[in-house]
Amino acid sequence: MTPSRTSRTWLLRSTALIAVGVLVAVTSSTSASLAATATSTRPHVTHGTASVACAGSLDKLYHDTLGPAFKKATGDSFGGPPCAGSLALASEILAHEINPGAFLAVGAHAIKELFPADRSKFALAVASDPLVVAFSNKSRYYTQLNAIRTGQEPLSDLWTIFTTPGFRLGRTNPTQDPQGIFFILMNKLAQKVLHLPAGITDRALGITKTKPYGAASQQLDEDALPVDIQEGVVDAGSEYLPEAVQYGLDYITLPPTIDFGSPSYVALYSTVSLEVSGSLDSGEVIHLNETLVEPQKGTSFTPANEAADQAFVAFMLRPKGRAVLASVQYRLISPVIVLAPGVTLTEALPPAILSLFKSLGGTIGS
Repeated sequence: MTPSRTSRTWLLRSTALIAVGVLVAVTSSTSASLAATATSTRPHVTHGTASVACAGSLDKLYHDTLGPAFKKATGDSFGGPPCAGSLALASEILAHEINPGAFLAVGAHAIKELFPADRSKFALAVASDPLVVAFSNKSRYYTQLNAIRTGQEPLSDLWTIFTTPGFRLGRTNPTQDPQGIFFILMNKLAQKVLHLPAGITDRALGITKTKPYGAASQQLDEDALPVDIQEGVVDAGSEYLPEAVQYGLDYITLPPTIDFGSPSYVALYSTVSLEVSGSLDSGEVIHLNETLVEPQKGTSFTPANEAADQAFVAFMLRPKGRAVLASVQYRLISPVIVLAPGVTLTEALPPAILSLFKSLGGTIGS
């Protein structure tokens, strides 16, 4: 029996619908399979935590600004031991009391302490960090200090104020913190450069033959000093420019001849020195330095955390990290690296950090 035209039409339509259904099913299945394959071949990123030991003067920078910017940019977390003086942190690392993966220090001295024990291969300077004299509106001497800040009175008057009976000066312990060393060196240099009255800077600091570091009452913990200045616990104190900016402190800008922040005056800076714990520290440009800390023998870092430590050091060389430093008035420089004895540049720096170092025109220092 021959099918009618209506039957043939229905049959053709049914066949076409079945074919379309099969094609859709096959296509959907293929798409799902491709999606699954694409997902399975994507690299799996395991984020770690950068453990950073940082100098007390970097506490606010690290926890409030730099660390969060690093986390946002990389997805890695950040932490580490409590911030303290750079030299104190170096001693704790060597004593195995702390075991960070990275170390931020002011000056290269503290990092160099790790070289003989093979706990660090390099000290990498990324910015300069000039000294200022900070104070707040709660200081009893605010009017006099502010007159110097605004240029109404000469800078030399600062030491007249320092030696006023009852004036409270704050600084850090030079045996624990480089800022304490640099503040004493700044006073030594100011005595010569500003032609101050004989012995006035020693009197300001309480330095005598038996007290080469001066009055112990002036020496405060590095992380407490900016708060004590802010609250008027001390009338004025030593600070780095970026830290004064971050804490919103008023500050007296020192000339580049004595602020240890200008490479143009490095020869002048080197004319003053201070012996600390049997080592002679000569004046130099104050730099913000970073390094990777080698694991102590018998321990190891997890791959994810070790990668995060390296990512943090690299972040300080990337545009976003450098922008954070510049925003609080660190003076950016082409990076300068000091290598541990017998270590080559390629041995010291992981590939990603080495690439950034070279792209910024990095040089090897001594």
